[in-house]
Amino acid sequence: MNNKFKKLKTFSVDAIVRKSKFDYCKNLKWFLIAPIVILLVGIILLCTVGFNLGIDFTGGSKMTIYANNQGLITTENAKQYDVNNASDYQEMKDKINKILAEEGLSIDIYRTTTVTLDDLGVTDGQGVQIQYQNKTGQNGTEIAETNKRIREKLQEEFGYVNNGIGEDYSLAVSAPEVVTATASSELLMNAFIAMVVAIAFILIYVAFRFELTSGLASILALFHDLCIMTSLVLIFRIQINSSFVAALVTILGYSINNTIIIFDRIRENAKSGKYDKASNVQLANNSVKETMTRSVFTTLTTLVTIAMVAIIGVSDIRQFAVPIIIGIVAGFYSSVFITPGLWAIAYKPKKKKKSTVKA
Repeated sequence: MNNKFKKLKTFSVDAIVRKSKFDYCKNLKWFLIAPIVILLVGIILLCTVGFNLGIDFTGGSKMTIYANNQGLITTENAKQYDVNNASDYQEMKDKINKILAEEGLSIDIYRTTTVTLDDLGVTDGQGVQIQYQNKTGQNGTEIAETNKRIREKLQEEFGYVNNGIGEDYSLAVSAPEVVTATASSELLMNAFIAMVVAIAFILIYVAFRFELTSGLASILALFHDLCIMTSLVLIFRIQINSSFVAALVTILGYSINNTIIIFDRIRENAKSGKYDKASNVQLANNSVKETMTRSVFTTLTTLVTIAMVAIIGVSDIRQFAVPIIIGIVAGFYSSVFITPGLWAIAYKPKKKKKSTVKA
């Protein structure tokens, strides 16, 4: 009984991983198949369908219809909707779709459950925010007239009456906000500059702390993560907006984490003298095994947290969290299965100078 308890007590996932005969570096060519397929599909979709761009890039209008309108002026038969109730949410969505279809517009709708309306006496309202692209070729005056008609129809459809402040429609339907597409070019340029600067500093840091080969392998891994993240966004038709751009910049800093851990172990093992006669493949492969459990647990901890944010968060947060989840998984994959193999192929250790002994 004691022997069984001792065996159970000494069970270690880390020990099992270290003793495994699986070779991460020699199987590099197999690990490259999945990323290449995803990238090819992403390129095809980019050339044929393109990105699912939000109004941050295309331009458009948005407004909010408040569902739980206690404190707002409504007709007696106006329904109090609960956006967390599936049937209520679908009913609101159908009504909004009907009105926008009359104006020849398509809808991008999402929930918002924490609307603050201090001026109207509502501190914990519920609502649905809608976004739609303006009609092509309309000028500012025509867009304003279209938005005014939409707002009036929404007020009538949901049973909101004049609130007595000189407007023909209730503030229960917020004033339309027009988003111009000109802001998108500045946003993309700033994001591009931020990513270039971040990549340059990462290359300098890794090359200085380790060596140039490690730095180049790290940069290739970062490009892999960003490309896989973008390709999967294309495949699953996730909307591209300012949140996605923020996710791209964020994932640059996170993806490098596991790679640094592995390179740090490679450096320690190389200095220890145990691998003086070993090949680069053996050195990198053993270093990956020694850091595997740490990389897995670190990734899982972050992944669970971000997944919960994506599940229970509002749409704005979800649009940021979902690309982050894709980037975290891609970063783990590249750090463990791709980067060490690339380093093993490219790295050439410096030859030690032979010391001469004078007689």
